[in-house]
Amino acid sequence: MKTPKSLVCLALSLVAPWGQAIELIGQTVSLSSVNVVAEVNGVIETMDVEVGDKVQQYTVIAEIKKQDFQFELARTTANLELAQAELKLKRSVYERYQELIKNNNLSVNELDIAKADYLNAKALLKLAQIELDIAQKNFEETSIRADIEGFVVSRDTQVGAWVNQGDLLYRLVNIDTLTVRLLASEHDMSLLSVGQSIELWAETSPEQKVVASIARIGVEMDVQHMAYPIEVDIKNADFKLIPGMSMYATTDVSQITTSVK
Repeated sequence: MKTPKSLVCLALSLVAPWGQAIELIGQTVSLSSVNVVAEVNGVIETMDVEVGDKVQQYTVIAEIKKQDFQFELARTTANLELAQAELKLKRSVYERYQELIKNNNLSVNELDIAKADYLNAKALLKLAQIELDIAQKNFEETSIRADIEGFVVSRDTQVGAWVNQGDLLYRLVNIDTLTVRLLASEHDMSLLSVGQSIELWAETSPEQKVVASIARIGVEMDVQHMAYPIEVDIKNADFKLIPGMSMYATTDVSQITTSVK
């Protein structure tokens, strides 16, 4: 029968001499991952990176076919120019009517109509500008960029596929800094504290040890493992560690005393 991981964790901690050291096991995880999604509807035209590729932040990693968005951008640009010309005409009429009414050559009603036309043209110009801004934004979002520097861990669509706004395209993860999520028994919790020094090593490279400090201690039990999460952040500039790797850790508790009733 396979021994549950949480029981292995507890067994490891009890092997160490009481009051000397606690040994824990866990895994590396990345807290810096992002989902890259489509911001507009359309057909995927290019996808430039594959799983495992390293990407720089803001690099274009995929593109949605631009033709329809170019047409919309041209249409809204033309509408804005028409609205600008209309406003210029209505303003000129309104200003001329203001002069005419001073000489009693125009009725108040005619002036009111000219003013309403002028105000309407101003509002239409604002709407035209909003439509152009939306068209410009949509056009720019046909180029999908990496939100972070990191590695591609999944590619979720293909060239030629139709995607809707919000559909997942890629998942990226940054591993410059990784979090080691360890599991501690209830017994060990009284001997652990934030800031406490702890030594860690990967199961695959036991000779390469890293000294860090406990960053966070969970206050709620992980019911799946029946243990409490202990998190340690470590630098990973050489990318030797990747998310999901098994990790071991030990921390000296020889200076810590606890009272047992």
